[in-house]
Amino acid sequence: MRFSNKGTIPLLVAGLLATAWCCFASPPPKDAPDPTPGLTVHEWGTFSTFSGSDGENLKFYPYDNDLPEFVHGYLLRNSKEGPTGGTISLETPVLYFYSEHALTASVKVQFPKGTLTEWYPHADRTESTLSWQGVKVLPREEMDFPRETAESRYYAARETDAAPLAISFFENNQRSLEQEKFLFYRGVGSFDMPLSVRAWGDGKFTVHWTGDGPWGDLILVQVKAGKIRFQPFNLDRKGGDWALGDVQVSDHDATKEQLGDAVAKMLMDKGLYEKEARAMVKTWSSAWFGEEGTRVLYILPEKVTDDLLPLEVEPKPAKLLRVLVGRHDVLTPEREKWVDALVAELNRPTTDPSSVPDAKQQAAEKELSKLGRYTEAAWTAAGERLKIRQ
Repeated sequence: MRFSNKGTIPLLVAGLLATAWCCFASPPPKDAPDPTPGLTVHEWGTFSTFSGSDGENLKFYPYDNDLPEFVHGYLLRNSKEGPTGGTISLETPVLYFYSEHALTASVKVQFPKGTLTEWYPHADRTESTLSWQGVKVLPREEMDFPRETAESRYYAARETDAAPLAISFFENNQRSLEQEKFLFYRGVGSFDMPLSVRAWGDGKFTVHWTGDGPWGDLILVQVKAGKIRFQPFNLDRKGGDWALGDVQVSDHDATKEQLGDAVAKMLMDKGLYEKEARAMVKTWSSAWFGEEGTRVLYILPEKVTDDLLPLEVEPKPAKLLRVLVGRHDVLTPEREKWVDALVAELNRPTTDPSSVPDAKQQAAEKELSKLGRYTEAAWTAAGERLKIRQ
């Protein structure tokens, strides 16, 4: 019996070609690039909120005069244009890079529910997005970072072992260069954070948490007449998506150093290097530990951080750590009565036809200004309470 090989040879050749193509063709693309060995990126920052004793968030005005003039902003300082306030102040996130070798990176951060208002070094910006392109990561390089004579909390973030960064860009048809130890940004928004605080009076509070988390300890801090008291505490999981905790102000005075050590340990327990944790504490110690009032400090779960602030880094780091602290300031019922009395004094009719505040009213306004950036919010809330009582 004879068999024809017509068609067999073409099939054989096709099979050999297919085998050769499989051997030499590029492998199919992966869903994500391989991490870059030796590249580590760490971030810390703060989400600040403020409420009355009932736990309802109040709109306030973020810090706008504590940054060096070289920091970029989408509007002029103290300008009344654009979003000047909200219920959320995104404060001083900084991104550090650690690498054995020099490399070029790109970074994109988004704030979908808010507006990004300040940043450094140079970046491409839309309302809710910042993109840093061509970031030169230069370990062991000596650089002269910009510094002004005026004091600023901004500079403390440089006190780490992170690699210096440089960005070259064109501006006004000229090439410019900006150098820094980190990537910095800020923003403002109006939405609810997972944490709310109810103040009952006599130093007692109930803290409510919605969603996953929070990470580890929370710390209740009270600064009153220059004295500091703080109390670490945890929340009890009451359901699948919420937690609750009662806490009372400590009976013992503490020092700024003791509170600073407690917060630094909390940050290091989440993975920050000691110098990073100390830099963050130094950046915010005058606010967290020095401003009169009561506040809760806590750490957001990374999932919450990623949802609120999506971040992309290329090349992909072998390790990416984000430690965002929540700071929630709350007015106690006692503090609200104090504010109400001051606002009532300010609203008192005067006999002066020019309506110039008299000495008592001027003194009341000076006292109320001690609330700092929360003054207008507390004043407005007090006005509403006084109307209800009339």
